[in-house]
Amino acid sequence: MRCLLKLRPKALPFLRISIGNGDETYFWWDPWTPFGSLIHYLGLEGPSSLGIPLFSLVKDSLSTAGWRLPPARSDLQLHLYSFISTIQYSPTNDKPSWVIQGKTCNFFSSNAVWKAIRPFSPQVSWDPIVWHKVTIPKHAITTWLFVLNRNPTLDRLLAWGLDVEPLCLLCGSCPESRNHLFFECPYSTALWKEITLKLGFQDPPYSWECIIQWLPLASPTKDQSLALLLGWQASLYEIWSERNRRFHNGTSLTHNSVLRIIKVNIKNKCIALKNQKTKHGEALFLIWS
Repeated sequence: MRCLLKLRPKALPFLRISIGNGDETYFWWDPWTPFGSLIHYLGLEGPSSLGIPLFSLVKDSLSTAGWRLPPARSDLQLHLYSFISTIQYSPTNDKPSWVIQGKTCNFFSSNAVWKAIRPFSPQVSWDPIVWHKVTIPKHAITTWLFVLNRNPTLDRLLAWGLDVEPLCLLCGSCPESRNHLFFECPYSTALWKEITLKLGFQDPPYSWECIIQWLPLASPTKDQSLALLLGWQASLYEIWSERNRRFHNGTSLTHNSVLRIIKVNIKNKCIALKNQKTKHGEALFLIWS
């Protein structure tokens, strides 16, 4: 609850109260002007300079005859009065609403608020191969972290000063890194070859950078492209899971077992898409069956 209360300053700019009779809105605290809370806009000296007590309601300064306010004594007060002069008394109740990027909304949209408060950056070139329409969320998140090279592979742990053995836990012959795991390591190379062969690709690339460039162009149809992206992301996720089993638990699965897990997870996703009667569900189910 305390964490939510700390977010009030972020939420306040999106809330606006339209004044009717003013009997439900605090003059100094509620966001009924474009300047936000007036106690912050005019400062702590605001109540004394305007002669309006700290916990007064808007109705205490507004009536059918108009506003009862002293002459403005600062530019800030002039700006406030300029806005206030547009508000006329109404017998209706005050009405709160959400205002996002200057537009009044009839309902709350977390998506619209998130887009309004988050830092905006141009779309990256790899966005379509990570956040595609049929992605498995946990696979997409793992893929996203690997695209940014943020997962704790052994080369990164060494760079942080940790005392770890650098050799790949899957093949034991080369230093572990993102590019080695996907798919220069003999263990992962064999898995990637099996997955791509299932989809009809005889000679896929095995280096990370080449795969990133190849994926958007590899398939002639949308269904085939989505099937390939499902296979790629599932391979990343399960290879990383197998690596973590060996690193954290000292256990391992055979190559065939990991391959079977990859295929089962993809098939389950395709069955779900088919049952939901999504656009690509039937085609993806046929491709992976």
